[in-house]
Amino acid sequence: MRIQAKRLFGGRGQGPAMVSSNPISFLGGVAPTTGEIIDTHSPLSGRNVSGRILAFPGGKGSTVGSYILYGLARRGRAPAAIIVERPDTIVTVGAVIGKIPAVYGIPPDVLHDGEWVEVDADKATVRVRDVTSYDVVTCFLRNRGRILLLRRSAKVGTFQGTWAGVSGYVEGDEVFLERALKEISEEVGIADPVLAATGEPVYARNGDRLFIVHPYTFEVDTRNVRLDWEHAEYRWVKPAEISAFKGVPKLAEAYQSAANGVPARMANRRRGPPP
Repeated sequence: MRIQAKRLFGGRGQGPAMVSSNPISFLGGVAPTTGEIIDTHSPLSGRNVSGRILAFPGGKGSTVGSYILYGLARRGRAPAAIIVERPDTIVTVGAVIGKIPAVYGIPPDVLHDGEWVEVDADKATVRVRDVTSYDVVTCFLRNRGRILLLRRSAKVGTFQGTWAGVSGYVEGDEVFLERALKEISEEVGIADPVLAATGEPVYARNGDRLFIVHPYTFEVDTRNVRLDWEHAEYRWVKPAEISAFKGVPKLAEAYQSAANGVPARMANRRRGPPP
């Protein structure tokens, strides 16, 4: 599995993943001489960051935490690399002055604790052994404020019986937007959808597979839907109702990304996610 991230500080590191769903306070939360997590409220309490690929949402607490990271690096006790979801001053400064390879833009739930991870911060890429990633487009069709949801049939290969937008795998070097338009035509038979916005990718991990979901919002002028074999039923719902449906992984997050994405007039139509 190869994931494109964003660079905080260059370099390369590899090792077992050490994953926290909570932000980390380095001042008072990490022993400055050993790298042990001493915050008793942390799910990582008692473990050591040294030589690990440390994945977490971001830093918290005092900015002095940057110097804790620096001190660990001076003692050879720093993480082999850092992966954060959101960049912040504490982690950024600590990575720079400690010369710790670091990237951001990847949520921690993409990784499983203990699996082997390789970080190339120069290229801003993360690789995970024995995991395969798939690029997927998902389209949220909007008509007079309602959003189209589709219930996946028993004939599809994944997530049978769950609800989703119009979705499909990206094949080869396809342009993502072109694949999105093909899926709309094939799955629901709606012609001439108008692109409204392009969202940031959403990552959905399912066992040894990672789905990199590229979400779009389209405006359509009809609610007449012609289902193909992939779906059993459909509904036009209010956006606030989406989270109440048993959906594919990260359905609500994908919708929020699409709804709050880059407007169509600014969208980059190149292959891959928007910059």
